[in-house]
Amino acid sequence: MRKTKTHVILTALIFSMSMLLSACNNSGEVTSDEDGDLKPVMYFYPMEDNSTISASIDYDGVFSTVYPDFSSDNTWNFIADKDGTISISDKEYGYLFWEGTHNGNYTITSGDCVAKEDLVPFLEDKLTALGLTDKEKDDFITFWLPRLSQNSYNLISFDNSQYLEKAKLLINPSPDTLIRVYMTYTGCDNPVEIAQPEEIITPSRNGFTVVEWGGSEVKEYNKGGLRL
Repeated sequence: MRKTKTHVILTALIFSMSMLLSACNNSGEVTSDEDGDLKPVMYFYPMEDNSTISASIDYDGVFSTVYPDFSSDNTWNFIADKDGTISISDKEYGYLFWEGTHNGNYTITSGDCVAKEDLVPFLEDKLTALGLTDKEKDDFITFWLPRLSQNSYNLISFDNSQYLEKAKLLINPSPDTLIRVYMTYTGCDNPVEIAQPEEIITPSRNGFTVVEWGGSEVKEYNKGGLRL
């Protein structure tokens, strides 16, 4: 009789703990390709056609994918036109692409909790405020929406400060406008309260403009915030 009561109590305790932990977790198993910095891409809009440009990444991590390949150590050398067309070795590209696994953790300390049905208008509004064009927003949303839509809710942050420390860009010539958009997120089963982000100041796109976007999924929770 005592064993039965003990078993019931333990079962109830385990169930209660699982309910508490499920308030903010990933819906579905997370695969290894969700680790690290996903699809940072860079667009280049020089003032003149046939502009010679080099772009280097000082990355605190390990590259897993680069396309097109670097011309030399972590550096692309290319020609760019005003419309954003990039030419390398007689081939044309819409942007430069890489992925990698960074060292250390990302932490979410502020952001927005967004329901699945509100993702599209939320992303459109945020990306517009961050300075992206319709084409750049379309590229971002079509990549991230399938991932975000796997969750009932998502905690989403566009605080890029930690990413900027891990992926430093050196572009020659230096752009007049540099926009670096980086999203961190975690999936939640229920709404979660979190500190609101700072107000976004939309950048002006003047002169030679470079735009980058990417993101990462945060998987664990601790008292200091959400971390990867």
